[in-house]
Amino acid sequence: MISRKLQALTAITVTLVAGYYWGATGDLNPDRRLLATQEELVQSYLVHSRSWSYAEDGTLSEVMEADRVEHFARNDVSELERPRFYSHDGNDRTWSATADSGRLRHRPEVLVLRSNVLLTNDQAGATLETRVMTVDLRHKTAVSRVPVTIRQAGNLLQADGMEVDLRSETMHLQPNVESLYVPTGS
Repeated sequence: MISRKLQALTAITVTLVAGYYWGATGDLNPDRRLLATQEELVQSYLVHSRSWSYAEDGTLSEVMEADRVEHFARNDVSELERPRFYSHDGNDRTWSATADSGRLRHRPEVLVLRSNVLLTNDQAGATLETRVMTVDLRHKTAVSRVPVTIRQAGNLLQADGMEVDLRSETMHLQPNVESLYVPTGS
């Protein structure tokens, strides 16, 4: 016959293990936690992805590429590895953006680029470097609230942030702007 001490110790151990398994939330239904975990799993993977978007008049408006795409259906977001974005306007004005990683929120059409972000005005040859940038694909704008460095023809601009209108090619630099101008032929 099992002693009362051993029975009590076994009951306490089983209770502790069950409590640890179901977590400190007090949820006694492990299936809900399992479902929540499964909903966060990647629904689809794409490798070497490329998509084209066209304006209503049939002209190419943007191209999105990535080495790898992981789509999460629950939040309707895609995690991107080495994303590349090209914005086209009908007047031969194009911008290209690259980064080490990114996140595309599909419904609001917002692309967040992270780590080694580079935005280039392809006609002017100006490049903008930063750590994080948010691109509103619907409104064709890009915003960075962290330090940015802009280079063009040997000239250098630095600021604590910026906003770019990709359609009008207008860039607004945020506070603490510094510039180094190098005249041509110097």
